[in-house]
Amino acid sequence: MRFLARFGLVAAVSFGGAALAADKGDPGEIRGLKLGQRAAQMSVDGFGDFACGSNGGTPRQALDDWSDFAKCKPEDSGLREVAVRFDDAEAYVGKAIDDDSYARSQGTRVAGHPVVLSVLFDAAGVVRGIRMVTDPREDPSARRMAYLFRLAAMDRYGPAGWTCEDFPAAPGETPVGGVFIKTKCVKRDDVRALSVEAHFLRKAGQSDIDPVTREYRAGQYESWTRLEILDPALATK
Repeated sequence: MRFLARFGLVAAVSFGGAALAADKGDPGEIRGLKLGQRAAQMSVDGFGDFACGSNGGTPRQALDDWSDFAKCKPEDSGLREVAVRFDDAEAYVGKAIDDDSYARSQGTRVAGHPVVLSVLFDAAGVVRGIRMVTDPREDPSARRMAYLFRLAAMDRYGPAGWTCEDFPAAPGETPVGGVFIKTKCVKRDDVRALSVEAHFLRKAGQSDIDPVTREYRAGQYESWTRLEILDPALATK
């Protein structure tokens, strides 16, 4: 595996600490979230906008806190997804006082990438998974770089030991600027099972130039990364 760069998983915005533990020996994954925690005992400090998740997509039913996980419909795995955002109260303060230093801390970002963050609970309220998916709702400039989040994730957990598979282009899929990425990498140990999937490509019908008007169209590509950290007893190959 050739790395284009080494990215430390330190969030561009984090209120009260680094978004991901800087110490690679720390069993914590992000802002103190860990596999094996129990919903009833989990802190809400630094988190907000609790809601039922949609497999890394747009949040659904609003929740009060972690302990409301049972209100969410289970996925096929039986786990219930609770989506959260980093508490961005400081960003609102920055807007109010027109201070750019606060603006740099806005949103839920990991390694500088906007992400949809969620936690997966089993029926007993135990954390069995943590999911981060780059946010497709961001502007084209931020979304274009989303595929690079995979490098940060893989470096965070050590560049060795990953098994990667590159997938062929589906009909109509083409490179973006000569680059085509459609890959999934996995890594497993006694503590966690990791899965990192990333796409950077154009789908059928996507083009920078409108074929009728010949005008430039921003955002005509697919660029995303999906990181899942799972209890190794539940993960499938």
